[in-house]
Amino acid sequence: MKFSKLFSIMWWAFLPSSTRALSPPCGRGILSKRSSTTMSFLRQSCATNDSSLESKPAVPKRFVPFPFQYQEELILKVDSLTNTGIGVCRVNIPESPAMEPTEPSHESDSNVMAKETNGWVVMVPNTIPGEIVRVRVYRNFGRYSDADLVEILEASPDRVKPPCPLFQQCGGCQYQHMDISLQRHWKTRHVQELLERIGKLDPDAFPPTLQTVGTGEIYNYRSKITPHYDRPIKNSSGDMEIRAIGFKQQTNRNLIDVPYCHIATERINNKLTEYRQEKFKEALEGRLKRPKKGATLLLRDALKYDENDGIGMNCDPYVETDPNVYVKTKVKNLTFRFLAGNFFQNNPFMLPVMVDHVNNAALQSNARGEKMTHLIDCYCGSGLFCLSASEHFNICVGIEVNEKAVEEATINADMNHISNCKFVAASAEAIFMSNDPVEVTPMDRDDAEDPIPSSVMVKDFPKDTTVVVIDPPRKGCSEEFLEQLFAFGPERCVYMSCDPATQARDAKDICAAGYKISSIQPFDLFPQTRHIESLIVFEKAYNL
Repeated sequence: MKFSKLFSIMWWAFLPSSTRALSPPCGRGILSKRSSTTMSFLRQSCATNDSSLESKPAVPKRFVPFPFQYQEELILKVDSLTNTGIGVCRVNIPESPAMEPTEPSHESDSNVMAKETNGWVVMVPNTIPGEIVRVRVYRNFGRYSDADLVEILEASPDRVKPPCPLFQQCGGCQYQHMDISLQRHWKTRHVQELLERIGKLDPDAFPPTLQTVGTGEIYNYRSKITPHYDRPIKNSSGDMEIRAIGFKQQTNRNLIDVPYCHIATERINNKLTEYRQEKFKEALEGRLKRPKKGATLLLRDALKYDENDGIGMNCDPYVETDPNVYVKTKVKNLTFRFLAGNFFQNNPFMLPVMVDHVNNAALQSNARGEKMTHLIDCYCGSGLFCLSASEHFNICVGIEVNEKAVEEATINADMNHISNCKFVAASAEAIFMSNDPVEVTPMDRDDAEDPIPSSVMVKDFPKDTTVVVIDPPRKGCSEEFLEQLFAFGPERCVYMSCDPATQARDAKDICAAGYKISSIQPFDLFPQTRHIESLIVFEKAYNL
């Protein structure tokens, strides 16, 4: 008996008796509901002769043939989404045999979700919970499988037509097929789930996650993109050419050519057309600066910076392609100068909204009704949050490991005539241990009862009226930083994160150190993508 037919009969035997009665083991695949979230299935086809076996594609050498054969088709119901935007389908199968370890294809947070579910998980991109889909398996791991979407049999009412023809191939966007309200619903849910699953926090011990905040600019909003190209190769005519200028594909690290990016600003796309032609021509003529390697290009939509212009905003917007050129932008009533290649948030429509939320959280009176007087901005970059909040505090201090960013933040303070902010180049945890005094001119405040010295050490800041703003890189806070933060013991921590998974990990430690969560606010900084900005406010817990 052929292996595939034997396997199908064995599989059929594991199905419920009611399902076995509906279809023989080699019948066409059907679905049978076991619950609202779990679907049983039958195989889509059974090998009946040698010719059908010979027509199958070559199986990769490292492919593990359990529980599914290579490119086997299944009909499944999409149960949920991982926080990386991948659809999760669940299947009841017999316990797997010992399998060789393989490298997972998804990020660790998605893998955790797969391992914590009941039954076997099949990951399928470009799907929406509730949909019935036909999928084709291409990889099996220890507890889940990866599959490609073949056909949507029952579409969600929230499915929309993606405007980008490259959506299912390009790895830049994950949610173009979903209505924006549903995208934001799932982003809210993911933040909540991560706090419970990774943070191990009792949902009854903190307020529910607020609905994700976004703006109406859901396309053509991104003010910076960094497309790539691989090293030129010879074409059939013997000329050197670049095959693609774009981004990595969804399923591998190969590049897909992207002539127009639907989430980038129109100004960037206009420049991209011109820039691509230049690079293709340079490759053909052998004029590329790095002919033996590929490169990453920069397109930054900003305002031209002129050192004689001060904070005047009369410059026309343009697209800068040199990462070492200074540009500027305006956030609310402040002007920021920074290197085009340096980090600065890339959604100018959403940025003022986020700044307002951070300021409002930082300004709230403490548990005794006292006003907050001091602010420490850790991982401050070019000084966005520190400078934006400065008018409300006596003294603000920003710390950033990137010396160039500290230089930019200092210039931004001077350019905006802000004198009560000091920026320090050091690792974030060093600010709490430093014996170097902070030299600033305190903000004049009519309600200040005592004069504020112009020279003070951060470790001497009044803890009861000090707020620490935390905006770390994707990896989250280091253990050393958290230890120093807890030793200092500020009244409030306002934690903005670009990765809710590492934020949830850190939230567990912060809560264990004697803080409680007072609010959780996600932001849709990058519509059409899985990325979420999340703001959590931690207050010192008192037994009042």
